[in-house]
Amino acid sequence: MSAKSNDFLLKKLNFTKKRLNSIYQQSPLAFISWNRAGDIIDLNNAAVKLLGWRKKELINRDFISTIIAEEDRDVWRNWENGTLEQLPADLVSKAVQKNGELITCTWNNAIIEEDNNVEEVISIAENLSNELEKEFKMMKLVKAINETDNWVVITDQNGIIEYANTTVKDITGYENEELIGKNPVVFKSGKHQQEFYANLWQTIKSGEVFNDVIINKKKNGELFYSEQTITPIKDHNNKIINYISVGRDITQNEKLKRKIEYLANYDIIFNIPNRKALNEKIDNLITLNNDSEHKLAVLVVNINRIKYLNDIYGQEDEKCLISLVTNLMNQQIKKEINSIKLDNDNYVSYLGGDNFAMLLNVNRNANLIYKFAETILGLFVNALTCNNEPFMLNAKIGISIYPDDCISSKSLVSNAEIALINIEENDYAFFDEEMNLEIKAYTRLEAKLDRAIKNDEFIVYYQPYYTGSGRLFAMEALLRWHDPERGIIAPAEFMPILENSLLIKRVGLIVIKKVTFAIKQWLEKGFPVVPVSINLSTKQLEDLNHLHKIYKIIKKSLIKNELIKFEITESGVMRDVDYSLKIMEQMKQKGFAISIDDFGTGYSSFSYLQKFPIDYLKIDLSFIRNMTLNTDSKNIVESIINIAHLLNLKTIAEGIEKELELELLNKMGNDYIQGYYFNPPVAEAKITEFYQQNNF
Repeated sequence: MSAKSNDFLLKKLNFTKKRLNSIYQQSPLAFISWNRAGDIIDLNNAAVKLLGWRKKELINRDFISTIIAEEDRDVWRNWENGTLEQLPADLVSKAVQKNGELITCTWNNAIIEEDNNVEEVISIAENLSNELEKEFKMMKLVKAINETDNWVVITDQNGIIEYANTTVKDITGYENEELIGKNPVVFKSGKHQQEFYANLWQTIKSGEVFNDVIINKKKNGELFYSEQTITPIKDHNNKIINYISVGRDITQNEKLKRKIEYLANYDIIFNIPNRKALNEKIDNLITLNNDSEHKLAVLVVNINRIKYLNDIYGQEDEKCLISLVTNLMNQQIKKEINSIKLDNDNYVSYLGGDNFAMLLNVNRNANLIYKFAETILGLFVNALTCNNEPFMLNAKIGISIYPDDCISSKSLVSNAEIALINIEENDYAFFDEEMNLEIKAYTRLEAKLDRAIKNDEFIVYYQPYYTGSGRLFAMEALLRWHDPERGIIAPAEFMPILENSLLIKRVGLIVIKKVTFAIKQWLEKGFPVVPVSINLSTKQLEDLNHLHKIYKIIKKSLIKNELIKFEITESGVMRDVDYSLKIMEQMKQKGFAISIDDFGTGYSSFSYLQKFPIDYLKIDLSFIRNMTLNTDSKNIVESIINIAHLLNLKTIAEGIEKELELELLNKMGNDYIQGYYFNPPVAEAKITEFYQQNNF
């Protein structure tokens, strides 16, 4: 062979050697070469990376004892000493890294022989740990997806179901084999328009994510609400290959939403549309009929004390009286073609307390309102029966009109309520602006009174009672407001507002605390303390819990109950005779004396005086004022005194300012006197001074 041919062959061999060495070194698999003696003679970059050794640290080390984990060395030793003819392909054996950690690998071995003798072994390792970790992670992911509370459905690009997790079965009742290969149309409920589904497919086919609540159908035909997200999955060429639908069953949420909406719009005890529902209905009507031609009337019906009576007498059935009245009005209203339904069943809204409301389409015919109001009032002419108890109910109606009075729902309703204020029972009235201004002034003063309570601006004055001969007998506690700007304000200016609001109860407790504290102070100083009369309003009497608070304050003060008298107006006790009798009997059992205030201005029925366990009649000052001017008033006063004495009651004449009045009352046999003739109302300090000086 020529020299030229030899050079060519050498070059060819060198090229082949370089190519093989490049493959050896750059392979992603770990190559470790070792000789028949077992010593490592070479390794590639992948092996260095896999094992963590530097190349020169491994050269000439024993392959098996250095690289192979002790637990797997036997099979390698058996091959090395000839016991095993050859090493298995894809042998799974653990390798030891430099830091001592074990990694699981698959091994394949290339045997290089010369003259039938093994000269070199190239052991090729592939790290299985990463693959096992990936597989484990995938298993966990599949398990998580399968066991999640969310429904997961995977389809191909044509929408054919390829996978459905167990939650899909739990929600829909379909077995997995009933769904695979099917179209999701099996869940279609028919509750969505075709446009809904068209938009869904248009969105996901364009590569966008679709989110919405879908009403689907279960295998048994039952509907359920699913909050779903459908995501397109793309391959490396940006082509959609799958769709993944992830959703959660929000049926209970939807039911809860409807329940919350119901609770917001209905009185939960009586199941009647409430104020919010009424306002929303008015707003909708205004929106639909936004023109000056269309008129809408809001009628607020006040049924005197119906809530109180319902609470007292409806113990077995708490819905009885209010539900009875609501049904009665609903039945009547639906006969009126211009009445407006608030929901499928109700024309009447319950605003709370004693107030109900209804709507009427009146357009240009105002006469409809008058007739309608009179019809409603006519429902309460005769007694109604609830739980076998007859009730005479008195109603009055306040009316406001859209758009004449205002254009907002809240104002329409509140204006109708304002119109109620000055109406007598069994009558109706329309709202007017002057009344509205009065109410605003009332509201401002009410807010000032609320602040006065918080700032402890209410004080108690005392006005003594005397016998006809001038001996001190008792005192009456009288409320005053010590306003920082105006000074002492008499009760005539603020008492009507207190009595028409819940503030009267708060102020009432303040009076009880201040009076009992004063009495206790006087007793501790050794004064000959006389009883103190405290006025109780109708609202206080009607609230049993409030009365118990009063009794508790008095008991806590440790003063004797005999030192407290309660004054109750005649009109107050006659609102509910049976209830008043029960309350007064409780007071008497506790040792409190009772006085009927302003006697002669109300029912003036002496028959009920025999029933009530009262001690005193307080003759109204209007009769006292006039008894020196005309015979009728004088005769009335004398009659009251005589009949009271026949019933073993004592009389108190209030407002005495003249000696002539005192002389007349003494001649008539009146028992006790109160008025400026003896003392005006004075502050607690002045009473203390009187006691100290014995100067009553």
